[in-house]
This record gives sequence, structure tokens and C-alpha cells, in this order.
Amino acid sequence: MNDRLVLAVRVIAAASAAGVLALMVWAMTFSLERLAFVAGLMAWCVSPYAVLAFAAGAMRASRRGLVTLLATTVLVAGAAAVAYVDTFFIHLDAQGALILLFMPVWQWVAVVIGLVVASLLPSRHS
Repeated sequence: MNDRLVLAVRVIAAASAAGVLALMVWAMTFSLERLAFVAGLMAWCVSPYAVLAFAAGAMRASRRGLVTLLATTVLVAGAAAVAYVDTFFIHLDAQGALILLFMPVWQWVAVVIGLVVASLLPSRHS
């Protein structure tokens, strides 16, 4: 059962990271002068998902921890999806791209809280 929870966290995290990267490729204008900035921004935007996917494997022994991590992943991915769709497709604004800088900050806050809670839950092998 724990392997399925790990897989669920990793699938949601990977799909969310791929979605963010696809949105960024669609929305950005690339140039060689800004390549390092764009690569760094992409890494920043997918970093919460990478940590969640990695943490799921490290937390394989705790079912309660994995359920908490899955809930955190759904929350982080869902909030980002809503924010990105609203920013890029519904309420268009010249400063909309700033969501790419600030959304990961809020995601990291949620990820840290989720990881702390998940790690404090007692491990039960069932």
C-alpha cells in the first residue's frame, strides 16, 4: 500500500512540474542572454515538486506520513494550478509573470509544514 502512496505523490509531483514547465515554455520568450535566468527560474518553479517526490521515497515506511505528504502534494499542486491558470488565462496583467517568482515561495512554506508534520507522525507498518 505504501508503494502506491509513494507512486501517487510522485505522479502528481511530476505532472505538476511538467505542467509548470510547459506553461513557462508557452509564456516565455527565450534568448541566449537570459538563458541562465530562465533555467534558474524553471528550477525554482519545480523545486517544491522535486522535494515532495524525493521525500515520498524517504518516507516509505510511514503510511501516515505518506498520506500527509500526498495531501500536501495535492494542496501544493492544486493551489499552483489555480494560481497559474488565473494569472495566465483569466486575469491577464503585465505583472502576471511575477507569479513564477512568488508562487514557489508559498509552495515551499506548505512543503516544509507538510514535511514537518509528516515526519512527526508515528510510523505504523500497515
